Amino acid sequence: MNRTERTFADRKRIGVLFLVLAAAVNLSGIAIAVFVGVNLGSDTITVFIDGLHRLLGISYGSASRIYNIAVLIIALIVARKDIGWATVLYALSVGFAIDFYNGLLGSLPVLHGSLPVKFGLIVFAQILFGITYALLIKFKTGMNQIDAITYAICRKFGIKYVYMRTVMDIILLVSGWLLGGVAGIGSVVSMLTTGVFINAALAVFHRIGSRR
Repeated sequence: MNRTERTFADRKRIGVLFLVLAAAVNLSGIAIAVFVGVNLGSDTITVFIDGLHRLLGISYGSASRIYNIAVLIIALIVARKDIGWATVLYALSVGFAIDFYNGLLGSLPVLHGSLPVKFGLIVFAQILFGITYALLIKFKTGMNQIDAITYAICRKFGIKYVYMRTVMDIILLVSGWLLGGVAGIGSVVSMLTTGVFINAALAVFHRIGSRR
């Protein structure tokens, strides 16, 4: 491969990575808006963000930025090698996506439908979260801060990721609830299945990649 071809390949890879990051940010924004809209208890991170939102009297997006920057600092201390430019950009931009999709989707009638419909939407949102975090892990340009911390703990103590991620979700859920965040059946579903959905999405991405 000559220099021109290498330059083109590098630019193409960077373009793909930015598309992946944009997808991750938007999928997170949609998932959080769905959780907030169905009002059955948000995912564990959103419960924590909701607690900050209520405690400080600020928007979900602003609370998200505070959370993400704080957790990013912790991740830089304990899991620096898993932090990359995508981690930083995701942390700084996902709050804007949350505010945007809350405004766009919050009044949709389907979010206020029957209990089975709401439960189906919770599962849909969890799938989006699984894809989001798996994308950040798969493309190795910096994973989500919580996942970076989780993987660092797993490596140090030999714990399986799915179990440690569930522990992290329990910590986030309880802390968010104590701050005043709204928790419910959706929060419990999120707490028990986030790690499972991430592992499932990673397995799908691996199978797709192995066929190429």
